[in-house]
Amino acid sequence: MAGGVVPMLCRGLIAYAAGDLAEAIAALEAALSELPRVGGSHAQRELYEDTLIAALLAAGRPQRARVLLAARLSRRPRARDSAWLADTA
Repeated sequence: MAGGVVPMLCRGLIAYAAGDLAEAIAALEAALSELPRVGGSHAQRELYEDTLIAALLAAGRPQRARVLLAARLSRRPRARDSAWLADTA
């Protein structure tokens, strides 16, 4: 079962919506490696990663966003991810 992953994801999304980027980043990064346990499609799970990347960019942490984007692009090229990666340069 997803155990503590779902509360972490919820905490991260709520923090992001409230503009608390530090809390959003902390919660979403903690949950990221456990996302497959939650279930859902890759596209559904990617929404949490999208939120983390957006939070990292908004918080001025492009280096970490770059790492996540490069990993995603190595799995599957996407125009949006390429554009985000270009914005971190």
